[in-house]
Amino acid sequence: MNLEHRTQALLALVDAFRERRCAEILAPARAQAQEMVATALADGRRRVRATIAEARARMAADVGAAQARLATERRLAQQQHALALLAQGWQVLRIELHAHWQGAAARRGWTASATQRALAALPHGVPWQIACAPDWPAAERAEFAQTLAARGIAIEAMAEDPAIACGLRLRAGANVLDATVDGLLADRAGLQGRLLQLLSEEAR
Repeated sequence: MNLEHRTQALLALVDAFRERRCAEILAPARAQAQEMVATALADGRRRVRATIAEARARMAADVGAAQARLATERRLAQQQHALALLAQGWQVLRIELHAHWQGAAARRGWTASATQRALAALPHGVPWQIACAPDWPAAERAEFAQTLAARGIAIEAMAEDPAIACGLRLRAGANVLDATVDGLLADRAGLQGRLLQLLSEEAR
């Protein structure tokens, strides 16, 4: 084997050694690079999922807050509407009671109901005092007094009270039955609750 052949053989040996060493170095580097890429992809996916989850949570919180605000605004609007209806209804109720008192038949029903309630609630052994609206006709007053007398009730006094717009107030000792318009409307909270119930039933 001459020098040229020996040189080529040596060069081939060096090339084979270089390729083997490069393969030995590159194989783990490639494996490490692939592992790093896989880890980076996994981390990226986790971060993306976490970001999406956070965005969804924020969106859900924003939607929940918006729904809560809307519900609050609706409740406030309903309350304001109810208050306006109650104010209007209260005025109408008072007007209707005044109009009711002006009719003779309705007025007799009013005083008859007051009589029944008074006989059940007031003591019979003491004289009664009666204050009434100035426009209560004298004939009806006399009829009312006769009804009480027939039930054994003594009337100490029956007098007009300018402060009474309609109705009458009966007193026996310390006991009072107020059948005036103000007395009938004294339980404002209860009456307003009933008004709201009636309005809601009409709205259905």
